[in-house]
Amino acid sequence: MKKPTIKDVASLSGVGTGTVSRVLNGGSVKETTRIKVMKAIDKLGYKPNQMARTLAGGKTKRILFLMPEIRTEFHWRVMKSFDEYLDKMNYEMVIYPVFSDKRLKKLRSDPSLIQNIDGAVICTMNIEFLSRKYIDFGTNVVLFESQSDEFDCVYLDNVLGGRMAAELLTECGSSDLFVISFDEENTILATGNFEKRILGFTSYLKEKGYEFNEEKFVYTSFFFETAHERIASILSQYDRPGIFALADNFALEVLQMASAMKKIPGKDFFLVGYDNQSWTERAGLTTIEQPMEDMGRKTAELIIQKIENPGQYVQPVKFLPSLKRRKTA
Repeated sequence: MKKPTIKDVASLSGVGTGTVSRVLNGGSVKETTRIKVMKAIDKLGYKPNQMARTLAGGKTKRILFLMPEIRTEFHWRVMKSFDEYLDKMNYEMVIYPVFSDKRLKKLRSDPSLIQNIDGAVICTMNIEFLSRKYIDFGTNVVLFESQSDEFDCVYLDNVLGGRMAAELLTECGSSDLFVISFDEENTILATGNFEKRILGFTSYLKEKGYEFNEEKFVYTSFFFETAHERIASILSQYDRPGIFALADNFALEVLQMASAMKKIPGKDFFLVGYDNQSWTERAGLTTIEQPMEDMGRKTAELIIQKIENPGQYVQPVKFLPSLKRRKTA
């Protein structure tokens, strides 16, 4: 059986092929016309060739979402809100996780993926490092959780988040204060967000006359809890220490160790996390909230604006963190 063509759709709906093309590519047509064309497409079972649509209309309606990995709740929630907005606007998301340098090399050696997108979102990754790898994502680029003067970007005021954590822990009466971070050698992840949280935290303490040095840092991993011994030492040696975990994942490691040692959060020690993941309310974890869904939607709005209205000024969009106070501090 012969496959239906765009001409068949145009004939059945009583419009020209150009009008059908505009409907397929999200162009401006009357609503009544769009409905007629869509009914003809459904009746004929017409499936547009993506490459032909790209050549004819100049748009694929596809947006690349480049990210370092897909295991964290943070990334999943951002992706979900981003994709929901794209879906409403008749765009689709192409996810490309960069698990390793091998994946990055593949992206560089096979440009077909980048050639078949209208724009790209670089999520929690170092754009300067990517540029040095000679990967050209074109002009339609939005950075997520990274600041830039050259690209549209959506980011959180992480310095303020760090200050909020320091202020709360000192209000709780802690004089021995610690930061749980991670030691990441992968340059592609070096967006500076953790450093800004630390800067906000330590600058507040300095203003208030607290001492803070390298010995007060605890290093762990995102997915493999590696700081048990150091956390146990802090909980046993110090009276009511204050701990700022730069991600909720790190705070969970503290809570698990405290439970094993029969230490009571909010009494024997104070703990503040970062992100406000879904499990934190049940656990009673005080944390600095990132408005993940709002940030994901705004990122989607910006990338579509760049695609559909090129030539606009660079738009940096800053979100503010908020404190979710619970029983741990």
